[in-house]
Amino acid sequence: MAGASTPEGSEPTWHDSLLGYCGGSEARRAQAEDMMARLAQRAGIALDYHVKTQWQPVESQRVLLWSAKQGLAEKYMSALARKHFEERTSASHRATVVAAAVEAGMDKNEVERFLDTDELRKEVWESYRTTIDEKGIHAIPLFVFNLAGVTDGGPFRSKGARAAHWEVQGSGNPQEFAAVFEEITRKAEKK
Repeated sequence: MAGASTPEGSEPTWHDSLLGYCGGSEARRAQAEDMMARLAQRAGIALDYHVKTQWQPVESQRVLLWSAKQGLAEKYMSALARKHFEERTSASHRATVVAAAVEAGMDKNEVERFLDTDELRKEVWESYRTTIDEKGIHAIPLFVFNLAGVTDGGPFRSKGARAAHWEVQGSGNPQEFAAVFEEITRKAEKK
């Protein structure tokens, strides 16, 4: 998997990177891609595994933090995700980041000026560090499930919060998800 220092356009595809994530097993990669594609299709998303990708899309994360200050984070991420996963334009590439920001309602020249600075760069790297070192998250997506009414569970809970929660990696198989849902149902019925 390519890192933040990999030159734009030289990154491997998501398909290539998944092979390493799946322990070098082409069969496991094919199974993971098939399962994710079927789930995405049910949500109306047509995944494309041949988009260029990298572990640390710092510029897209900087714009995410910046867009949140403007109340546009959801719109930005929706546009960026569609461009990356469906249109094969990498979320790691500046042109894609800028296009998604503009689609979300930001001014193109302001986005370009922002990206020419180092603003929020330290915050993004610190977020990567704490996600791995403090929260123990090494892969995405990570699904966190709580009981109804619990909004403070999972690895990002408030300090001292002890709410029951369940975590499943996005590459989890249907049986893993089913087991979590069954356990949550049993616990909810006991209440």
